[in-house]
Amino acid sequence: MTAKKNILVVDDDRDLVASIEVYLGARGYAVQTAGNGPEALEAIGRCKPDLAILDVMMDYDAEGFTLAYKLQDAPETHDIPIIILSGFTAHLDTKAAAFEPIMGREWPAAKFFQKPVELRELADTVATLTADAAPQA
Repeated sequence: MTAKKNILVVDDDRDLVASIEVYLGARGYAVQTAGNGPEALEAIGRCKPDLAILDVMMDYDAEGFTLAYKLQDAPETHDIPIIILSGFTAHLDTKAAAFEPIMGREWPAAKFFQKPVELRELADTVATLTADAAPQA
């Protein structure tokens, strides 16, 4: 039997996190959750995920991107596929300065979903992105 794929969901919207956790859990994934970047790094230290789903705007406006770039740049986590799940694009006109450092850069994500997300579509993408991931012990 193959080990469950480990998914990390990082978002400060507890209701959204809970719904994703239940939806993916019912599909056979082991789901860890975090409410911000520091909690996510702690969770990753405990058990490296096969995939991370990150919100952008949490404790500060571009926190999810900061975390995604850290994961991408670190040798021990650069192979974790990242899905960005956010409504930040709706804030670009009023918070352009906060997002300026990421504009024009390649986003550190395999897929971007605008909130609200269709959970079935998210789960399909998780399945696709973790299909070749080695099971975690």
